[in-house]
Amino acid sequence: MSNACAVPCPYCGKDIDIVQAMEMVAGNEWTGLLAGLPISLVGALLRYLELFKPAKQELRWSRRLALTQELMPMIKAAQVKRNNIVYSAPVGMWEAEMMKLVVNRPESLVLPLKSNGYLLSMIAGRGERAAAKLEQGAIEQQRNRNPAGGGPLSVGALSEKALQKARSKPPPGWKGPIAPNDTS
Repeated sequence: MSNACAVPCPYCGKDIDIVQAMEMVAGNEWTGLLAGLPISLVGALLRYLELFKPAKQELRWSRRLALTQELMPMIKAAQVKRNNIVYSAPVGMWEAEMMKLVVNRPESLVLPLKSNGYLLSMIAGRGERAAAKLEQGAIEQQRNRNPAGGGPLSVGALSEKALQKARSKPPPGWKGPIAPNDTS
């Protein structure tokens, strides 16, 4: 077959369509991107990428590659940057959020997906909730903090501290009350 749009297959030597050859190269690149990832995350990623599959055809390897290339730097850095805010996103969070989308897909989600935006917003939302929880904890701690630097005080402990302050020591050189008969 001497077609101008054909190249020899690197495995069998037969001429194949150039588009097929490009898809094969993209598949090889995609597989290389997965090196070093936990197998459970690879499984979650495979299932997540199926959400991008067109209704009556297979998902192209070049499309898988592009979607995965966008995610890999964030997965390896264990963080997501969304709206100029960086959120911590450990590998387990990526896996959990991908599986949540696959298993408990919201009814409002229109398939096939067009971008990783929904997943990234889910991970950023989870980071925002964690940050809000930490902030609320800090506010509560500040509200209940002991002025002396310790933890929260009970009412009894507060009244005991007030009594101790009221019974302060007299200033140095103080000789006591003056007797009423003393006319010196």
